[in-house]
Amino acid sequence: MNKRSFSTILLTIFCLLLAGTFLTGCNTSKTQGDKPADSPTTPVSPDTNTPEPTTNSVKITLYFPNSDATGLVPTERTVEVKEQEIIKAMFIELATPPTGLEKPLPSGTTLLEATVSTDGIATINLSKEFQQNFGGGSSGEQMTMYSIVNTLTTLSNVHSVQFLLDGVKHDGILGHLDTRDPIKRNESLIIK
Repeated sequence: MNKRSFSTILLTIFCLLLAGTFLTGCNTSKTQGDKPADSPTTPVSPDTNTPEPTTNSVKITLYFPNSDATGLVPTERTVEVKEQEIIKAMFIELATPPTGLEKPLPSGTTLLEATVSTDGIATINLSKEFQQNFGGGSSGEQMTMYSIVNTLTTLSNVHSVQFLLDGVKHDGILGHLDTRDPIKRNESLIIK
């Protein structure tokens, strides 16, 4: 290695160290000038700019099976819901039928997740109790499934319902009705 190359490398390293020291020193003195060392810092809350979700009063129509499983009876209720939780509110309401009507959801059924796609398909993911605790035969199955479908399709952005059981699509969740594809509303079951 010649003497000139060695001198150039040393000069470059010295300049880099000097520039680093100068920049660090400037940054430190600016920080000290901005705020005294003994002043307390105020933490910034990440939620300061995030508004609380608003609760709205919404009128919904629910469909409950009649006592002999021959049709669905529309029932209107007003519920308080937070943004994007209308389907969850509908499931809560379906668990409490009016006097004389049947509860469409099998005991212990939990709505695990609900989403609505841009093409109007509501995908609902139900707990295993939906299948395990069902005991109503083909008529009961029709009432259970269309109680849910007809209720959810009252929402303007829902045209059909895709059922999942613990995140998995089944040929027939309750035995007879094909649930591989989204199910559309059935007006013929509604008692007017």
